[in-house]
Amino acid sequence: MINTTNDPASAPTQRSIGELVASVRDELVGVVHTEVDIAKKEMTALGKKVGVIAACAAVLLFLLLSAWVMLLFFFAHGLMALGVSSWLSYLIIAAVFIVLAAVAGLVAFLFVKKLQAPETTIETAKGAVDALQGKRHTVAVDYDDTFEELYGKQVSARADSPADGHREMAARAAGTTAGSGSTAV
Repeated sequence: MINTTNDPASAPTQRSIGELVASVRDELVGVVHTEVDIAKKEMTALGKKVGVIAACAAVLLFLLLSAWVMLLFFFAHGLMALGVSSWLSYLIIAAVFIVLAAVAGLVAFLFVKKLQAPETTIETAKGAVDALQGKRHTVAVDYDDTFEELYGKQVSARADSPADGHREMAARAAGTTAGSGSTAV
C-alpha cells in the first residue's frame, strides 16, 4: 500500500496508478500557476521601479542635452574670439561632431556584425518544447562544451568509469599522477 498523504501518521490508502498520475498532474498545474502568479507580482513591482527610473533618466537626458547645446555655443564663440568668422566656427563644430558620430556608428556596426544568436539557449528551449509536446529531441546539448565556451575552463561531469575517477582522486591525494608513478614535488 502507498501512503498518498503528506502525513506520516495516517494509514496508507489504496490508489490506482491513474489516480496517482492525475494527482501529480493536478499538483504540478497548481505549482505552475502559483509560480506564474508570483512572477506576475514580482514583474509588476519591478515594472513600477523601472518606470520611475525611466522618467528620471528622461529628465536627466533633457537637462544634459540642454547643457550640451550651451557648451556647443561656448565652443563656437571661443572660435569666434580667436578670429574665425561666425559661420565657419559653427561649421567646424558641426563637422567635428559629424566625424565623431561616424566613428561611433562604425564601432556600433562592427559590434553588431559580431553578434550571434544564443544557440545553446535556443536548442535547450526547443528541446523543452519538444519534450512537453511528447517528441524526442535527437540532438542533445553538450553542457560541458558550453561551459568551456563560456568560461574557458574544461570540465566534465562524467568520468570514463567510476573506477578511473576514484584512482585519479586517490593519486591526487597521494601526490602522484595516475599511471605515471611519479611523485609530485
